[in-house]
Amino acid sequence: MQILEISDDSGFMGIANFSRYRSFLSRNWDFEMIKKRIVEEINSHHLLFWSTGLENTWKVKIAFENSDSTAFRENRGVIEVTDGELFLTNYEALTMAAQYQQVKLPESHHKDLAIKLENGKYMVKFRQLFNPDEYDFATEDINFEIVLMRIEKNPEIYVNNVNEIYWSAY
Repeated sequence: MQILEISDDSGFMGIANFSRYRSFLSRNWDFEMIKKRIVEEINSHHLLFWSTGLENTWKVKIAFENSDSTAFRENRGVIEVTDGELFLTNYEALTMAAQYQQVKLPESHHKDLAIKLENGKYMVKFRQLFNPDEYDFATEDINFEIVLMRIEKNPEIYVNNVNEIYWSAY
């Protein structure tokens, strides 16, 4: 188990395999372009990305087995680890790398958001533990859980392709 904290200034976060994630788009990207890229990368098993419903600094529990915590909502996806690690990430990191080709992810200030894992494919359950409409900003609780379970079979058994960013109204 690992507890990480990540800032979220736009209401999105996720985990990524940055050795495979295709980050650069264009100096003049727009939201539709980056949303399309994010969905492509989710379906390629390089990224899992979702709306948080709020902007805040989040406490995220990384685990390898299910917990008894009650979730407001949860979903799952598949991600592939190729360099022994994934990274917790936010929208701001993805947009900087989308606009500037010289920005390599993870940026130095996000290297502490690494999740060390054996290479392979993982079924990932991501769980939001609070209702954004009733959130108490004074809480010290864990906000999200990410449960990683290594899989040996084809990932299509576990999830279908997506057409939108998870939980996003955009």
